[in-house]
Amino acid sequence: MKIRSFLAFDLTEDIRKELGALISIMAAKSKDVKWVAPALMHCTMKFFGDVEEDLITGDLSKAIADTVRHQSPLHLKGVGIGVFPNWRYPRVIWAGLTGDVDAAIALHERLETVFEPFGLKKDERAFRLHLTLGRARSPLKHCGALVALVEKLVDREFGELTVDRLTLYKSVLTREGPVYTPLKQFPLGGGNRR
Repeated sequence: MKIRSFLAFDLTEDIRKELGALISIMAAKSKDVKWVAPALMHCTMKFFGDVEEDLITGDLSKAIADTVRHQSPLHLKGVGIGVFPNWRYPRVIWAGLTGDVDAAIALHERLETVFEPFGLKKDERAFRLHLTLGRARSPLKHCGALVALVEKLVDREFGELTVDRLTLYKSVLTREGPVYTPLKQFPLGGGNRR
């Protein structure tokens, strides 16, 4: 049976609360954005889509564990709110991460290489370490108030975290929104903490 799944790292409760407060402020500026519930916020390292459950929980999980075993924990700081693809036509509102970004990108590249023999397509887009806060339901029009607010938040800090594990999630889409169920966790550095 195929399941929809992704690999991600979780945020601290403090970061979720801070971003939830920012979303409340931004939501008042635009009704055309579908905002992410703070409890569901995470940073996706790889979206697998629909993959056979035996593969995702078997050989693919083993490959993930083998890859992250040699990765030291990542120390990240939340800084800045921005938009993709550009300020004139924002489609995604995101929160930025700084710190061990190069190490996170290198880990992402190693994982992508490990996933190729399993027939999983490599994402053609450049990997950007970010947290999605909201997506426009359609091209945003008359979004000047939202853009003006986001521009004021480009340097806003919203917490720090140490990523010491990745989590494999099953994702089920429902009318009420997505439901994420953790399937497996993969400690960075094989569980050794520095």
